[in-house]
Amino acid sequence: MVLIIAIIAFVVITTLFIIDMNSEQTITSDFSSYLNPFSAETIVKHSYSSKPEMVWAEITNLADYNFWFPGILRILPVVNTDRYVHKYSFDKFQLAPGALLRLRPNTLSPMFQGRITSVEPNKKLSIEMRFNPVHKETVVFDLEPIPEGTSVTCRRTSKGLFSWMSIWGFSNNKSKILDNLGYLIPEDEQDSSDQTDPAADAGPQYSREATIARAVQAGLDGNMDLVNSIPDKPTRGMAKAMLVQSKRKGNVMPDHLVKALSEEPSANIDKTKADGEKKKDEPTHDGLPNFPNQDDLISFVVNKALDGDDEPINAINDKPTRGKAKALLVKIKRGAIERPAMPELSETPSSSAQNKETPQPEATTEAEDTSEDKSEPESELIERLVTAGINGNMDEINALENKVLRGKIKAAIVKAKRASS
Repeated sequence: MVLIIAIIAFVVITTLFIIDMNSEQTITSDFSSYLNPFSAETIVKHSYSSKPEMVWAEITNLADYNFWFPGILRILPVVNTDRYVHKYSFDKFQLAPGALLRLRPNTLSPMFQGRITSVEPNKKLSIEMRFNPVHKETVVFDLEPIPEGTSVTCRRTSKGLFSWMSIWGFSNNKSKILDNLGYLIPEDEQDSSDQTDPAADAGPQYSREATIARAVQAGLDGNMDLVNSIPDKPTRGMAKAMLVQSKRKGNVMPDHLVKALSEEPSANIDKTKADGEKKKDEPTHDGLPNFPNQDDLISFVVNKALDGDDEPINAINDKPTRGKAKALLVKIKRGAIERPAMPELSETPSSSAQNKETPQPEATTEAEDTSEDKSEPESELIERLVTAGINGNMDEINALENKVLRGKIKAAIVKAKRASS
């Protein structure tokens, strides 16, 4: 009698399996299935154009399994804690072998227990899942880096009298598991700054200010592609900052950017510039003149800022130098010190030799400024920088070399903001 029931069950399962395999399929993954009397196994392979780290991040995001894993309605972690709010929180869950899970299948069944059996970061994840009282599966995700991105293999095995349930609905539904996962994995964006574009190098180029102006104008029209395509990160950041500033002013661009829109693109850059053979007056990678020392650069950008052009001071990539320039600008506006002399942009060899013999008045002025910085009482310095930090100006604070003093000022800023809120 038992033998007859087993034969009938086998025939019914085989028939249903054939019907399921003959259904229409639109699957881009490679899949296969194997059925034995007391064991079953399904294998699905899929390739993604993303790095293994990005694929691993989505596979280990158990909270999103209901979006792509067929048959799962919800997965909750089991955290050993006294607080109920943390008992089923993924924030307190540690993905490690032996970690317990609670799985609710996409049926009217109650939640069943599962557990993590193996974890190899960016390589392998093994989970034991129970979908009903008589059916349990071991699901293994294997990740392998390939030149195109990442190859993922999902292997699901089950043993026992009801192992055939792993095969049921596989070709029509369960085989789409990695297809569904692909919708949640972000595409790997290659850094354009690491690639050299010969066509871009060969054509005419705009200056930094003209590039920012064109990007801001496109952003105001709703096109952010030109802003995001700027390869230089500081220039891209400045363009986004000017875009926000223009939107706050009613989609009106600053005057210096409006003038830059009419700028003609420059000719190709000479190879001697690429080799470092630049004259002093030729712009550096910051878009600023190349000065022999830092003091002349600070004097130049400060004078420009006092004349209403903040572009040069914001174009300084070096944060300490930019912080010193802004600190000097603040002192001049407060009337603490006088405005430094504008450094000369062009010098002949004879004049540069004379400059070496006789010190320039700018150096004396900067020396006096330095002495005034050192003579400022610490309490007044802290009070002034705390006020500046509350107003959002952190450049001078970050430029401080004294770590203890810098920490005191930042702590005072945090306390002041908490008190005001």
